[in-house]
Amino acid sequence: MVMTTEEIAEEIKDQIFFKSFSRDLLLDICSMMRLVEFKAGECLVVEGLENKSRYYLRQGSVEISQDGEFLNECSQTGEVFGEISAIQSSLSLVTIKSLSDSNFFAIQTDDFSKFQSVKKEHLRCLLLQEYCYILLIRFESKLEKAQLFEIQNGELYEAQKSLKMSYGVRVLLVEPNKKQQIPILMALGGTNVKLDVVRNVDFGRKFLQSNKYNLVLAAESCVEFLREVQQKHPGVCPVLLTGRNIHKVLQVLDKNRFVSHLISREADDQAGTTRYVLSSLGKLINNDRFGIDKYLQPGVEIQTKTVQGSAHRKELRDEMLQYFRKMGIRSTILDQANLVAEEMLMNAIYDAPVDLQGVSLFNHLSRKNEVVLEPNQYAKFNYASDGRFIVISVADPFGALTKDVVIDYLRTCSEGQGGSLNADKGGAGWGLYQTIENSDLTVFNVKKGVCSEIISLFNTDGKKRESLPSFHYFFS
Repeated sequence: MVMTTEEIAEEIKDQIFFKSFSRDLLLDICSMMRLVEFKAGECLVVEGLENKSRYYLRQGSVEISQDGEFLNECSQTGEVFGEISAIQSSLSLVTIKSLSDSNFFAIQTDDFSKFQSVKKEHLRCLLLQEYCYILLIRFESKLEKAQLFEIQNGELYEAQKSLKMSYGVRVLLVEPNKKQQIPILMALGGTNVKLDVVRNVDFGRKFLQSNKYNLVLAAESCVEFLREVQQKHPGVCPVLLTGRNIHKVLQVLDKNRFVSHLISREADDQAGTTRYVLSSLGKLINNDRFGIDKYLQPGVEIQTKTVQGSAHRKELRDEMLQYFRKMGIRSTILDQANLVAEEMLMNAIYDAPVDLQGVSLFNHLSRKNEVVLEPNQYAKFNYASDGRFIVISVADPFGALTKDVVIDYLRTCSEGQGGSLNADKGGAGWGLYQTIENSDLTVFNVKKGVCSEIISLFNTDGKKRESLPSFHYFFS
């Protein structure tokens, strides 16, 4: 594909680096640009080699690495690469590789010699301005990450402490995507847990034959390997790692219902994923699965209320809302928490109670019918906030929630068929789906016949959620 100077100018004129260019100067610099393409796996810039090109991403994505270690992944149109080594005429400090078939607008450093001296000086000033802007943006990004890391470092340290006594614990990770390996490495790096990482199932089988593992973690693309682990190594705990897209996750779970432990993660949120992975692995390794304290900073006071029946639902929710309002939590977040709390409470009152034969006691009733629980049927309603998240949960003493119920209810609701499974029941079947849709993360902890706990987390910063809601579950 060949583009004219005018076509290139029209395409890039509104990009942040070129907004300050006059029309004439923009056309001058576009006259030097050429459209270049790189296949997936090809390198634009190679660490340690001279680079004389500046690349402006048009379509595709790239990976940046140093010393063989992953640094970043970029897919933002207009992002510039190679500008530092090109300006300084120095060897490149990083390798930039195309992750997909990508194309760029490229400018050769030598082309600037074609400019008249006056224009050249003006252009040089603008490019230096661009260079400073790039550094500022990248510095601000690093600073923000550093501040977040400082906050989370204390949490990770406390969570890792619980694993530091885990001598002899060994974990195998089967993950083809190097970027997705990083949160697991970070989570277990400060513990005494031995972590082995392989990138495919064949190596996973070899490692499993040679070593004794407590946990095996595998990406959803390797879910069949987890089935082998469960069938051939009954003493090993298999854990599925998925993305956050609930629709894709449900498709995988629907075909692989043997999975009892699920952790979702997000490649672009390494800090958050590290935190959740560490909490989850700590629960499994220490066999301590219940409680919202695992998702809060240490020392946070947790409010615990007893759920005695349907008539007290509003009172319990009002107390929770009043508590969070005093902390300055935004009303939009509280509206979501209120809706989720109502769904959790109705589940604990109407759906969870069963008799000794496992038959539901109140599920057939309309949610308008009052239910009074016996003392041995009381549930616990917990909530707290550490400033960054508010966390709420309801735990019942029955442990009757099953994987099939979670998968089937979520699947039918996501397909717009909510209620199709509830012909003989009082609820419409939307409760679990509404809980996940309105939370940033939902966690299901179930020990059969003992306890079912649903935990929901809400980010308190008030920012529009950019990623899909997600859920974890742990069944035993």
